[in-house]
Amino acid sequence: MYNKSKISYLTLTLFLLAPNLLEAAIFDRLSTKVVKPSSRQKSPKGSENTLLYADEIIHEKESGLITALGHVEIEREGRVLRADVVTYNNKTDIMTASGHVRLDETSGETIYVDYAELTGDMKTGFVTQARIMLSDNARLVASKGDRKNAEITHFTNVLYSPCNLCKVNPQKPPFWQVKAKHAVYDEKAEDIYYTDALIEMFGIPAFYMPYLRHPAPKVKRRTGFLGFTIGQSTDLGWYGLMEYFWVLSRDKDITFTPMIRTNGTGVLGLQYRQRLEKGEMSITGSVDPGSKVVDAQGKTLKESDRVRWHVVPEAKYEFTEHIRGSLRIERTSDQTYLRRYPHLGSAYRSFLTSNARGEGFWGRSYGVVQGYAFQGLREGDTGKNTPLLLPWMNINYLGNPDRFGGRWSIEGDGLALTRQEGTKYNRLSTTGGWQKPHVSTWGEVYTFGVKLRGDVYEVKDYKPSKPSTLTYNTTLSRVLPQAYANWSYPFFRNWRSYRVVLEPMLGLVTAPDLNQPTKLPNEDGGLIEFNDAVLMSESRFAGLDRIDGGSRLNFGLNLSGFSKELGHAGFFVGQSLAFQEPQKYLANTGLDKRLSDVVARLKYHYTSWLSFKTRFLLERQTLHFHRNETSASVGQPILRFTATYTQSPIPSSDAKILSSKQAVMSLSSAFHENWTANVTTTRDLGQQSRTLSQGVSLTFENECFTFANTLTKTFYNDRDLRPDLTYMFRISFKNLGDFTHTLGTAKEAGQNVSLL
Repeated sequence: MYNKSKISYLTLTLFLLAPNLLEAAIFDRLSTKVVKPSSRQKSPKGSENTLLYADEIIHEKESGLITALGHVEIEREGRVLRADVVTYNNKTDIMTASGHVRLDETSGETIYVDYAELTGDMKTGFVTQARIMLSDNARLVASKGDRKNAEITHFTNVLYSPCNLCKVNPQKPPFWQVKAKHAVYDEKAEDIYYTDALIEMFGIPAFYMPYLRHPAPKVKRRTGFLGFTIGQSTDLGWYGLMEYFWVLSRDKDITFTPMIRTNGTGVLGLQYRQRLEKGEMSITGSVDPGSKVVDAQGKTLKESDRVRWHVVPEAKYEFTEHIRGSLRIERTSDQTYLRRYPHLGSAYRSFLTSNARGEGFWGRSYGVVQGYAFQGLREGDTGKNTPLLLPWMNINYLGNPDRFGGRWSIEGDGLALTRQEGTKYNRLSTTGGWQKPHVSTWGEVYTFGVKLRGDVYEVKDYKPSKPSTLTYNTTLSRVLPQAYANWSYPFFRNWRSYRVVLEPMLGLVTAPDLNQPTKLPNEDGGLIEFNDAVLMSESRFAGLDRIDGGSRLNFGLNLSGFSKELGHAGFFVGQSLAFQEPQKYLANTGLDKRLSDVVARLKYHYTSWLSFKTRFLLERQTLHFHRNETSASVGQPILRFTATYTQSPIPSSDAKILSSKQAVMSLSSAFHENWTANVTTTRDLGQQSRTLSQGVSLTFENECFTFANTLTKTFYNDRDLRPDLTYMFRISFKNLGDFTHTLGTAKEAGQNVSLL
């Protein structure tokens, strides 16, 4: 053992140990012999403060050498050098380090070398047997490194890998690595370049690349290729899809996505993005100069030389602390263009929505002025019948608590709905209300409230039914006063490690029973979904065109249980009793009788083994399911089964639509630390019971590599979409990128990153 006579963080200048400081504060504390300087040495011009920590320091005045021995630690401008021995030549400004040499960079890299020769500022020099741990834990090893001005480092005989080393045998090659004769790390440009490079898998050469480049770990954006996909489709033939990302400036960039295919012309996609001082904007779009158009049976309808396209401009801006605006426009040349090219991101949408809005926030109040335009993508949709909502205004005001503990609220809504052909109307609606919550000394929870709503409509060109020859052009008004009160009384019972909460609920709503006028169209309330979430609400319908009038008594029971051993469970059941006969438009909604159907909710969760949730509507007499939404998951990652089931009733607005029943089931297994498998199927359980799709996947993933395989088969027809079998595989190298290959009908394959 040696005697540690340490010098703790002495402030020096440019690695020069100032003689007067050594003379006055150091020499008496050294345990070994030190050559004491007899005169003061002058620091070079432009020197910076340096911190030194060592067991022993020797200064030889005649030769100009300063030697630090034992646990040497030097810090300068954020860089820290550690070594067993460090020598500094005052005349040449050259420093050498040997023995357990480690250099911690300001950028987060840690460099281990056998020997280093550096300038006094540690920005220029060369090293041997370098081992670098980058800031993202990737490793770079080289036999030699030559650095200039802390900007560019040349490496010889390089190995690079972001993969972890084997814990049992660290000498084994990593999962994959880049082996190159020469590499350049440009710290200013934040790029790493390789020449004459091999990508090895398990130490076996797999790919050869004469030139390879990837960004440094801290880079967030870089001009270059993002991805490349090869696929085969019945409609498109063989195709190649490439993404190129171009950084225009710190706040602007463009992504080009050209597609080349054997069956027809190519497609060019583009996205421009820009950050603003208080917002952002983007323009996404694509263009196809001409393509073949087919019908649902695959027969060619016509050869089109017209340009097909889609465009989505979008912008958001915050004008002040309280006012902001946004714009998003979605348009396409025809209904099947986006379905034809899934990589454009909107293949499975039934309509496109354009919206412009300006909105303001003041305390608890909110106001918005906006407009909506739509483009239908379903078969039979026409632009002449598609509504335009412009303008649509809405304000909400919520007051402060008054002396009774209640709050006043005001909501206003104004809408102009137009079409080229069909119903048009202007609507103005105002609702004022007062609400007070109250908790009694017994723990009962009350809510009291009153509302007064008034609507005015100007209706044009409204036909109640298509066969009818009647067309209404009229002005209508209506007023709906409401009073409501809700009560609940939660009971708690703690027993050992169990806790049970029983909460009965009652709600009373009183209002005139207003009929839906035959001359008033229903544009925003076509779907009525009666469930546990709206049972106790005074307004159960979406939109404003259908009014929820009449008086009724709502009642329900909520039961919850909590236990560390048995898990958590919850159950709710409730009904509504109307004091008058229901309106005709409530058919098939569960509210078509005075005593409504039964709404219920059940959920259970047990650690990570089991999760079950269901929400359903039961026919009040037969207790048959009228609507059902169920999801369940059971198992552990080694083997887990999940299922979802949906049963939807016939919408009241369209009795021609049959009720739908659909189930999705999957079985997954993480049977290894890095391997997962999944099997899934989707079935239609309605009157036309059939399988819609099936799929199987197998994925390997670790910290640096992903290999995913997916096989999917679909069985349905939808115009340009026909039954198909698709195989896709994806290989992803961390920091280098992805390669994706698809066989079958074109499918969305996700974002890819090129190896170049």
